[in-house]
Amino acid sequence: MEIPKKVRKQLDNIYEACDNSNYVIDYEGKYVPKKGDIFKIRHYHHIDQNRNNNEIWNLTPLTYNDHVVELHGKNNKIIKEKLYEFMTNLFPQHEEHFRKYLLESNYDRYEN
Repeated sequence: MEIPKKVRKQLDNIYEACDNSNYVIDYEGKYVPKKGDIFKIRHYHHIDQNRNNNEIWNLTPLTYNDHVVELHGKNNKIIKEKLYEFMTNLFPQHEEHFRKYLLESNYDRYEN
């Protein structure tokens, strides 16, 4: 399911770079363009991988590389730990959800 435009707009506002409205800031503090080529544009990743759960606190911006190659790769423990820290700082009330889906989950639908 596609993330609704209203939710994307809210996410863009939450993560927007304070010095350049054309970018969002990801979990590592990198500037990620809001618009552009599909291989450069930011993706909003569903923490619990449930594409129907479009709650603001369940979505985080990632570069194409971080999303497809790193997060859904086999050695993704470090990126999941960084995402856990980042998301817990933003939304501490959802720490249990982040721990469950980032630290405790071994599920990766892209692995064979």
